[in-house]
Amino acid sequence: MTSAPARGGALLPLLAAALAAAAFVSMDATIKSLAPRYGAVQLTFFRFVAGSVFALAIWAWVRSPMPARDQWRLHALRCVLLLLSLTSYFHALTLLPLAQAVAMSYTAPIFISLLAMLLLGERPTRWIWIALALGLAGTGVALWPELQKAGNPRLEGLLAAAFAAVSFSGVMVLARVQAQRDSLWTILLLQNLLPTALLAAPAAWLWAPVTPGDLPAIALTGLLATVGLLAITWAFRHLEASRVAPMEYTGLLWAGLLGYLLFGEVPSAATLASAALIVGGCLLLLRR
Repeated sequence: MTSAPARGGALLPLLAAALAAAAFVSMDATIKSLAPRYGAVQLTFFRFVAGSVFALAIWAWVRSPMPARDQWRLHALRCVLLLLSLTSYFHALTLLPLAQAVAMSYTAPIFISLLAMLLLGERPTRWIWIALALGLAGTGVALWPELQKAGNPRLEGLLAAAFAAVSFSGVMVLARVQAQRDSLWTILLLQNLLPTALLAAPAAWLWAPVTPGDLPAIALTGLLATVGLLAITWAFRHLEASRVAPMEYTGLLWAGLLGYLLFGEVPSAATLASAALIVGGCLLLLRR
């Protein structure tokens, strides 16, 4: 039987993981609220510019060292993949209900396990294959109703969200390699500054005038992304990953609530079934 102190010691990390899930989904909702006025490239630029402000402030405080010269290629590759992932995901947010886009993003852990097996030589287990099957089934459940409708923009959104999840799995596999060499704060700094620099020219080319009333929402995206990262990092440092990870899926509850309150969205039966299959597959990965 778990002792009372152990339960008490686990509470704060679990709450931190739930806070991270809420912060990330709230960032998605903020981006979705801006989407009618700006394109995906400009929205991604907003996210990284705002994130850079907070990342620079944190780095200036901790002064973590910069990467060794031979590590910059991996950082550049990771930033390109992150750009592809977020641009695709933000495009998906313009076309999909919030809960559906968030559910599709949860296929990323399954792809992460596959890439880790292929690129890092991690030993495959039956749970990976079962999780992959459930994740693909969940994706199929989401795609099937949309395939029945000609010219349906939701199909494009689902494919964009799936591509974003695959790209993000590459980001996380590279992060696993880099975390053994570089500080979290250095990684946080570079994963904001480098994409900002890479996006500056495309964003300027596709620029839509910024309404002053949108500036607080743009700043909020950077704050929420930073809070989410700090909260989930703190949670994983203070509690086993197998106990923290399931809390991330409370984000689906926030996605459903915020989607309804802010955008009048009601999740369909297909969205709920898809989410259940995808999350079920991700939870099976915790048995590894």
